[in-house]
Amino acid sequence: MNKVFVIGFHKTVTTSLEHALQYLGYQVYGGDKHLIEFNNPKELNAYILNILETWDAVQDMAWPLFYKELYELYPDAKFILTTRETSQWIKSVVKFFASIRFPLHRQIYNVPCAEGHEQTYIDTYNNHNASVRDFFRHKSNYIEMEPGRNFDYQTLCEFLEISEVPDIPFPYERNNKKRKLPNYKFYRDFRSMYWNYKKNY
Repeated sequence: MNKVFVIGFHKTVTTSLEHALQYLGYQVYGGDKHLIEFNNPKELNAYILNILETWDAVQDMAWPLFYKELYELYPDAKFILTTRETSQWIKSVVKFFASIRFPLHRQIYNVPCAEGHEQTYIDTYNNHNASVRDFFRHKSNYIEMEPGRNFDYQTLCEFLEISEVPDIPFPYERNNKKRKLPNYKFYRDFRSMYWNYKKNY
C-alpha cells in the first residue's frame, strides 16, 4: 500500500477525504503543528519518517506545506490536492476560524487571524495551489480533487489503483454546515474573544 498525502489546505473538505480513505483501509494521521517548528531539514525528515512508520496517509495542516519534503522521502506515494473555489474557501475559513489567533495560522499566513485579513489568506491559498500544480506537473502520482467535479470513490479508487469501488455515497462533510450562528459577525467576535482569552492566544 503506497502512502497517501492529502496536500490541500484546511477547509477544502479534507475531513471527507479522510473518512473515505479510512473506509478503504488506510490509517490516516491528522494535523500536526510541530512540523512547522523545525529549522533543521534533517530533523524534520527524521520526524516525518518516524510518524509515517505507523500511518498510511496524512491530511490537515501543516502537512500540505511540506509536499516537497514528502515527495523527496516518498517519491512513489500518492499526492492529492483538494481544492475549493476561492470565494467559497475564504467564506468557509472566516466563518469557522473568525478572529481566533491560532499560533499555527499566524505562522502560515503571517497575519493575526482570518477575519480582516482575507486577502492575505486568499493569496497564500492560491499561491500554494499554484506551486503544487507546478511541482507535480507531468507526475502520474498526483491528482486534484474538487467537490462538485470529481470528489467521489470512482476517482479516488482509480487513482489509488483499487479495483473494487465502494457502492456507497462518498462522505461529504462541511463543518458547521447546519449551524447558522457563525454567519453573524457578533457571534464570531464573541467566540473569538472567548477562545483567544481561554487559550491565551
